[in-house]
Amino acid sequence: MSGGGGNSSAPGRFADYFVICGLDTDTGLEPDELSALCDYIRASRDRDGLGRFQSCAPEGENFEQTPLRRTFKSKVLARYPENVEWNAFDQDAVGMLCMPKGLSFKTQADCREPQFHSFIITREDGSRTFGFALTFFEEVTSKQICSAMQTLYHMHNAEYDIIHMSATNGGTDCAEDCSDSSVTKLQRFNSYDITRDTLYVSKCICLIAPMSFMTACKKVLAQLHQAVTSPQPPPLPLESYIYNILYEVPLPPAGRSLKFSGVYGSIICQRPSTNELPPFDFPVKEVFELLGVENVVQLFTCALLELQILLYSQHYQRLMTVAETITGLMFPFQWQHVYVPILPASLLHFLDAPVPYLMGLHSNGLDDRSKLELPQEANLCFVDIDNHFIELPEDLPQFPNKLEFIQEVSEVLMSFGIPPEGNLHCSESVSKMKNLKSSDLVSDKKNGNLAGSPLNTFELLKENETLARIQALVKRTGVSLEKV
Repeated sequence: MSGGGGNSSAPGRFADYFVICGLDTDTGLEPDELSALCDYIRASRDRDGLGRFQSCAPEGENFEQTPLRRTFKSKVLARYPENVEWNAFDQDAVGMLCMPKGLSFKTQADCREPQFHSFIITREDGSRTFGFALTFFEEVTSKQICSAMQTLYHMHNAEYDIIHMSATNGGTDCAEDCSDSSVTKLQRFNSYDITRDTLYVSKCICLIAPMSFMTACKKVLAQLHQAVTSPQPPPLPLESYIYNILYEVPLPPAGRSLKFSGVYGSIICQRPSTNELPPFDFPVKEVFELLGVENVVQLFTCALLELQILLYSQHYQRLMTVAETITGLMFPFQWQHVYVPILPASLLHFLDAPVPYLMGLHSNGLDDRSKLELPQEANLCFVDIDNHFIELPEDLPQFPNKLEFIQEVSEVLMSFGIPPEGNLHCSESVSKMKNLKSSDLVSDKKNGNLAGSPLNTFELLKENETLARIQALVKRTGVSLEKV
């Protein structure tokens, strides 16, 4: 669950490690062989580490996958401290989860907004360590790397011309159409010219912590990034702020709040007391907006039944948010099976495991879902987060008193201005949601509501035996429900 922490012998620091991941200019560009988009490029470097790039593209490969859209191996460039005895540093895991898709390259024409995501590392004993990563782009200053990227483009264009000429000489009916569309795309997208373009590469700064204080860690990293990119130097050397986070900021005691200084402002985090719900720092609202109440209930049902659950999104943080929310809602129960909210490319074989799991798979946002090869399991729940879609296992049992439960949750969501059907990210749907009223919801059978039934939460709680049993169970855990 979200409240898992580190070893009991830990001194109670807010964070254990500060990590930097990115491009190692000493080794040069190393194609990520685990990426399906670039496994046909292989680099054979000579003495200066630059490369004679050799193509080993299989027949029928998509040559419109330009070098700027390929991924390259990232490495852990630095960490501080070197190691702590209560939380051994797992370089492979941290490297894979900080930058799960490896390095990305862009030019001045591309969007380069920083992206934040969190992740979890599960140890052999079941305890968990939490990671918080901010990925941004910085200018490539190495002339060797820029030259290597230019070489890749020369090779890419030459390979494409060969394939194009072969198709034209073959006299196929689509040769002219392929020529028009493919050449246009090739020239229009993802080009790089060393004489006119500025090359940028992704880099990541990360905090490894024993507890999941996501909001506080996100602010820490954002302020550090702001200090690095600001033309004005920070009030103190950056090293002093990192030292403060690692050695002088403690974990807040149970039931207390902690306020400490960041680079540009104060940061506050709060830890629940032992008789409160476990710590949880993810936006539940976002999950309901992404999936809708009915899909959330169906996903929750699959989790309670310990089925295989695969989340799918092009946003790493969405994978984490949905996974942590569903497991958090299971309290006082815990998910005891394989739990990998962000599945690195090197661990894709985990999807074939014949055991219950909850995993998150990254989408590149381009491929159609039908092209995704999923395990042929009858008990697999597939959740396409970005497209508001869920594919349920065969013969899935209904959640007890599902209609009444959805009705009650919908009423709570609407009281906070959250549409029960979720935000479908289109103007027509959004406008309909804004005009949705409580009376409309009652007669909306698609959401499982009974026409003519008053939305009375108190009556539902009083008359619903299932909710009463849950209420009694929660009371036995020591959580007070008096204010509720």
